[in-house]
Amino acid sequence: MSNASEQREREAARLTRHEGLGGLEMLAARYRDHAYSLHTHPTWVFGVVVAGVEKLRIGQRQHLAPAGTIIIVNPEEPHDGERGAPAGWAYRTCYPDAALMAEIAEDLDLPTLPMFGKGTVEAPELARAFVRAHRLAGQALEQEAAMLAVLRELVSRFGDGRHRDRAPDGGETARRFRLYGELMAADLAAGFDLAHLAAAAGVTRFQVIRDFHRAAGMTPGQYLRDRRIRAASALIKTDMPLAEIAAATGFADQSHLTRVFKTIKGLSPGAWRAAA
Repeated sequence: MSNASEQREREAARLTRHEGLGGLEMLAARYRDHAYSLHTHPTWVFGVVVAGVEKLRIGQRQHLAPAGTIIIVNPEEPHDGERGAPAGWAYRTCYPDAALMAEIAEDLDLPTLPMFGKGTVEAPELARAFVRAHRLAGQALEQEAAMLAVLRELVSRFGDGRHRDRAPDGGETARRFRLYGELMAADLAAGFDLAHLAAAAGVTRFQVIRDFHRAAGMTPGQYLRDRRIRAASALIKTDMPLAEIAAATGFADQSHLTRVFKTIKGLSPGAWRAAA
């Protein structure tokens, strides 16, 4: 068997969307050598490891997640992932947005959107229920009801409704961080350096580095890459050619976009487009 065939045997990823749940994205994947780069999502992430072991960082904490572990990531919380055992890991995840989580919060009479203090939890029956709901692809009504019930139970049992503040300095870090983000978003294809960001905020380059660490848990370069991939993800859902998307979002070429995209999303831009 060729190396390419062996890779296909041991690694696979499939993304689907459930329109009845607001376009909820659900990923089923098996990885051995793949490693996710540090990144964020605007959504929540819930997942269950179904085989093997995943090693991951969520926020500032390192986790080892064997089969049966539930993984929880809050919006904008930096995280990565790689194999925690030689055979790798397999898991199923979903990415609920704010509208879906607000519906759940309202049903539970929560005053705010739910947030979670633990990146991994052990709840075997709930993990099995999540996997069962995830596997109901093609059975729209059954999957919708089952997934809503599981997500509600996750929020009820583990949500605390509180955002964790990484920048308790009177809001100055947050103010500067918003400025950095606005500068990057205005032209993702532009080249950025610390001196440019520092001059815009009236601080030193060292302060820029500290601001990103405190506000995002990432380096400035990691944050810029993350935002470029987010923008590319949105454009990939359109008919825009991938080469043009690469140029518009700051990648050297389509190959560069593909390499980076897979380290963040776990599948290629073409597979992502097909799912969309």
